[in-house]
Amino acid sequence: MPRATHEDVPRRFEIHTRDHHTAVSIWEGLYGEVDPALPRGFEWRAHAVDFGPILFVQDHTSDAIYLDAQVDAPMLVIPVRGSGRAALGRDRATLGHGGGPAIFSAHGRSKVNYDGAMDVITVRFDRGYLCSQLESITGEVVREDFQFQLSLDSRPGSGSYVERLCRFMAAEINAGTDIDHPQVFAGLTESLSRALLLGQPHNLAHLLERPTPPSSRTVLRRVEEYVDAHAAGPISAIDLAAVAGTSARSVEAAFRAHRGTSLGTFLRDRRLVRAQRALLAEPHLAVLHVARAAGFARREVFESAYVRAFGERPEETRRRGLLAAGTAPGEAEPSRCAAPSAIEPATLAGRMALLSAREREVCEAVARGLLNKQIAGELGITERTVKEHRARVMAKLGARSAVELGILLQKARE
Repeated sequence: MPRATHEDVPRRFEIHTRDHHTAVSIWEGLYGEVDPALPRGFEWRAHAVDFGPILFVQDHTSDAIYLDAQVDAPMLVIPVRGSGRAALGRDRATLGHGGGPAIFSAHGRSKVNYDGAMDVITVRFDRGYLCSQLESITGEVVREDFQFQLSLDSRPGSGSYVERLCRFMAAEINAGTDIDHPQVFAGLTESLSRALLLGQPHNLAHLLERPTPPSSRTVLRRVEEYVDAHAAGPISAIDLAAVAGTSARSVEAAFRAHRGTSLGTFLRDRRLVRAQRALLAEPHLAVLHVARAAGFARREVFESAYVRAFGERPEETRRRGLLAAGTAPGEAEPSRCAAPSAIEPATLAGRMALLSAREREVCEAVARGLLNKQIAGELGITERTVKEHRARVMAKLGARSAVELGILLQKARE
């Protein structure tokens, strides 16, 4: 079976064979050169999903087997049931039953012994993708192949997070959850790759120890404008680093220094605002569809984040959108939330917390009665940018006019 191409992702395929030659042919197509010792009566079943940067495979083998391989890309093996042993050069690792996962590097001969029937999760990482991820984090050009420590670091932190995230992905695939939405699988593949790079010892880890270059507000402006323009699609840290002209680590440091939040939280909040607009403007959309478009794999996680952000459940927002769509023009508008006087202080505080520093500045200026052109001149930004910030402020706070915005701002100060 040929390896799925990146243009086809995400692509799923099932494998079931008892034929030794067929099994070896598929293994070599997926992983690299393989020299196995397979018993008579051997059976292999697998469910694979090709996400492009990673190939995610859930394997079941019926008997003890031995594999001697020259893998062509970093390969993570997580035992789910059964036990075995792994070796790469002089490095040794125990799989399952007192051991844990192993990560094979694309150098030297990799050897695996399964003591009996095994269920494993196998993840093949694209080498070029891992390099681009490390380059985006550090701003350094990567010229060497990765050489990982064979045993996955299971201490609390990114090492253990790699295994937990893989098990979560397996559970979602087995449950039939649709994780094929571009934003969802792009986020999962990037999170998994970065957790591996940051949590597992490897020969290029010294690049992560170099000091982060100083950041500027220009970095924030470029990233915020890019996110606002592209929030409907998948956004990777590589994209943002390229837009900002610096490393992903510098972008993250800039957001923490000047916005008091992480880049991930900022991106989530932007997408929650888009989700709110979608539920109001297109209330016929299912909440699950809106959640997927916002990059959430699970509806319950989306609803929890949505309630924290806006003080109401997505279905409540959707109902307001349906009511507004059924009224005559001027009677109600989709962006209308509760009257300013009816908003609870805690709810208003939560909405105010969603505002970035720049949005807060625009909010203050609008409440003072300034026009967009005047605000642009005062803040040193374009009038178009002011309009975008103003629209986001109105959506986040649930205001439909400058007057209501002023009332909400005064109430927040009380």
